[in-house]
Amino acid sequence: MIAPEPPNAGQGAFHSLRQVCCSPPQLSGDTQAKRFADRLLPRGLWLCLFFAAIAIGVFASPHLSLRVGLALGAITTLAASTYCLLNFWRCREAHCIVSGTGWALLALFELAELGVGRSFIDRSEGLVFLIVLGLALGFEAVWRLRYGTKAVTGTGLRG
Repeated sequence: MIAPEPPNAGQGAFHSLRQVCCSPPQLSGDTQAKRFADRLLPRGLWLCLFFAAIAIGVFASPHLSLRVGLALGAITTLAASTYCLLNFWRCREAHCIVSGTGWALLALFELAELGVGRSFIDRSEGLVFLIVLGLALGFEAVWRLRYGTKAVTGTGLRG
């Protein structure tokens, strides 16, 4: 005899997958600046298109002329950094503090390269972009294992 499944059978796995794949909920939009950031951050399909454009910019830049490639790399890296830093401010998603900060530094480096008219790392800025992404996702994985959440919160820091 087979026992009937409980009404929520199988939802535990979906809930766990959702925790791993989805951003933490946004913090309250209690200021005009936070509400502006919420309107500015792309969501849903726009977020997919945004990061597709970032990927195209990062990976196309070494195949363009030096100055155009460095400018495109700096613009796309700065756009990705801005998204992550705003997202961290609004959601506290762990990887965003690492990727946002790392990409901001990379964008400054790319702008410095553009200013002197040469690449100091043999047009490998896209590789550095990916290394920063890997470090950020690794940080988030360790954070989630340690604190059970992707959100960097005051309680997680004290825990």
